[in-house]
Order: sequence, then structure tokens, then C-alpha cells
Amino acid sequence: MIMSWKEELPQGTRAFKSDFMERLSRVHPAFPGLFWGPVALAAIGWGVHTGVHWAATIGLVLAGFFAWTFFEYVLHRWIFHFIPKREGLKKWYYLVHQIHHDYQEWDRLVAPPLLSGALCAFFLGLFWVLFGTPTMWPFFGGFTIGYLAYDYVHFYTHFARPKTAIGKGLRRRHLQHHHAYPDRWYGVSSPLWDYIFRTHVRPGEARRTVPKEEQGLWPRREINV
Repeated sequence: MIMSWKEELPQGTRAFKSDFMERLSRVHPAFPGLFWGPVALAAIGWGVHTGVHWAATIGLVLAGFFAWTFFEYVLHRWIFHFIPKREGLKKWYYLVHQIHHDYQEWDRLVAPPLLSGALCAFFLGLFWVLFGTPTMWPFFGGFTIGYLAYDYVHFYTHFARPKTAIGKGLRRRHLQHHHAYPDRWYGVSSPLWDYIFRTHVRPGEARRTVPKEEQGLWPRREINV
């Protein structure tokens, strides 16, 4: 069952003094699928059109998706939960991720276009260096599909009331990360890397109080930049 997310999830925490920057920090949850979905399909199609065999295309798409799950884990664990020492940088790190731990607003649950666009440009360049064309295109398409899975699973865990075992597991793990085990369950779309790196919650493991500075977080704050 889906909750009325505009009612259940709060809205109104202002992050920027500038109205323009505040608007850029928010995005309708439909945007990633409507924009990046066609981008992913176009990349896969272009790879096939420019000579990648269909069997290789399937393998590259799956490999790209798998690569995203690893990047997602690394990003969440070692970048989103890292606190820089400089106070000015702390504000930006707060805006990148911790604001979500403190305020789960419905229009800040998926990546805004500036962030997703910057990541797209970076990884397009990286895949071009690693694979060249046309091989990079199906891989990039699979990677982008992985990103979409992450964005929508993340949104789902915050506003859905799942009925299936898989859905309940996804929601339980992410909400445990938010409310009980902030140094566990860094994977959102998949728990695979949490099991590999042993950041999963073990059966019977007691809820622990971890100081925010050890979580890669710091005390909740109102912040305008």
C-alpha cells in the first residue's frame, strides 16, 4: 500500500537562502525515471546500433548494473558518511546527505538534476577511458539503470508499506540504517556489499547508540548557506 507521500513526508526545511538554489535542491520523484530512463535505453540502443553484439550487450548491461551497486555502497559508506574537518565543507556535506537523515522530505528523496548530471558526466568520461566506444554504451546504460533502481528503491523505502518479503526487507534494512544502526546497511538497492564487507545487522544484534561523529554524522541543525 502506498501512503499519500506529500502528506506523510514533511516538506519545508529550507537549506539555501537563495530561492533559486533552494529550488534546484528539490526534485519531483518522477524526474529520474522520465529523464534518465530514456538516456539508459538510448545508450543501450546506440551500443547495439554501433556494433555491440546482442549477447555482449546483455552482459555489459548486467555488469554496469552490478558496478552501480558497488559504487552505491562506496558512495554511501565512505563519502556520504565522512565528515570533513573544515567547517565550510561540513555545511556542504550536510546538504549532500545528512539533511536526509534529519529531515526526510518527499522532494529530496531522489537525486536532483545537478548531482545526477555531474555523476553522469564523470562516469561517461571514466567509461570512455576504460572501455572506449561502442562498448561503453551498454555498460553505461546498465549503470544508469542501477542508479534508477537506487533512487526508486530509496524513495519506496520511505513512503511505501510493502506487502512482499522483498519489499519489507528493503524497507526494514534502510529504516534500520536511519533509526537504529547508522553504521550498518549502506546498500539501499541491494544488501550484497553489506554482507561482503560485514556491515549488515547480525541476527540478535542489539540496537546500539553510536555517537554521531562516529557515524559520519553530527547533531541535527538548522542550516542555511
